[in-house]
Amino acid sequence: MSARTRVGVIGLGTSGSMAMWQLSKDKDVEVIGFEQFGVGHGYGAFTGESRLFRTAYHEGAKYVPLLLRARELWQDLGGLTGRRLLNPFGVLSVGKEDHAPFKRMVESVEQFGLPHERLTAEAMRHRYPGLDFRDDEAGVLDLYGGALRPELAVLSALEQAKLNGATVFDHERILNVEDLADEGVKITTESREVMVDRVIVTAGSWVKELVPEVCDLIEIRKLALTWFLPKSYSDFVPEQLPCFIRDRDGFHVFGAPSVDGYSVKIAGMDIWGAPGKERIENADLRLDPEAVSAFGEKVVDMFPGVQPEPNRYSVHFDSFTSSKDPIIDRIGNVVVVTGLSGHGFKMATALGELAGDLAVHGEAEFMHPDFTIAAHEPIHAKV
Repeated sequence: MSARTRVGVIGLGTSGSMAMWQLSKDKDVEVIGFEQFGVGHGYGAFTGESRLFRTAYHEGAKYVPLLLRARELWQDLGGLTGRRLLNPFGVLSVGKEDHAPFKRMVESVEQFGLPHERLTAEAMRHRYPGLDFRDDEAGVLDLYGGALRPELAVLSALEQAKLNGATVFDHERILNVEDLADEGVKITTESREVMVDRVIVTAGSWVKELVPEVCDLIEIRKLALTWFLPKSYSDFVPEQLPCFIRDRDGFHVFGAPSVDGYSVKIAGMDIWGAPGKERIENADLRLDPEAVSAFGEKVVDMFPGVQPEPNRYSVHFDSFTSSKDPIIDRIGNVVVVTGLSGHGFKMATALGELAGDLAVHGEAEFMHPDFTIAAHEPIHAKV
């Protein structure tokens, strides 16, 4: 092994860009990144204008330390670049207080003393006139929450990594990753072979091509983001409305106030099926018009202040596990980050740090046992 630990990072999107940034700060590490498309390309799970950041977490209190660390790092990255990457709009979570996700969120807030407001349906009707609230619904306003600008964040992290001396090879598809044990890892691309001591694979929807150990543990799902035109724009500006996440009658949506000056993002999750193509870049990015209209009709039940037909949408893909816990683990000299299951970007800065620590030190402060490969069941077991 060389005096400096040489780490390759494959896939420079959500987690890979942040791993590059974190590793590049360590003078004892040489970091080399590989991206099969252009930097900041439109095929990644991170694209789509905005992503929620929240610490009051439906998915459980085990994520909160990771999210609090991610928040620190988002602020650091924004400060370094002079860009507002995390907009502190807050996040309003609405649901029935006796439902399990809502109860888990309240438990996470109370366990960690997170700054928040509890809101009744009556209070929310008064504060957010463009939304509908039933009498049995309650809200928690996460004051640490907000909206991330994902494309800008990925670009910013890679810019900082290169300023710190990192090397980035873009438009370079990986053909093979071979772990040679004590000799390191050989990365073969379409135009070169590179030897590194460790490799971090954050290849998103392409991870199965490079890490066979996760093939049965993840599946790729199609995600659609949708935007709606408000009837009264003033009801949906950031000064009036925070980001939000809502559940009603088995229907789940999330979104952000208007950040583009004319529309509001209200989107669902993994309800749109599979990609339909072996390689994601060849997948059909169109949706069935009737399904889009039907989705809009459900949205206006909770958001009567918007027009029922989405005025635009975009299609994306992400890797899902059966538990929706991510896979973050080290196999020999290979660290893999995958299965972010539609909720990974908010914690991307901390995931990058975690992956870098696993690669260099073999352990990481915010690693959780539920993230290991051994903790996951084959995806077909629960889907």
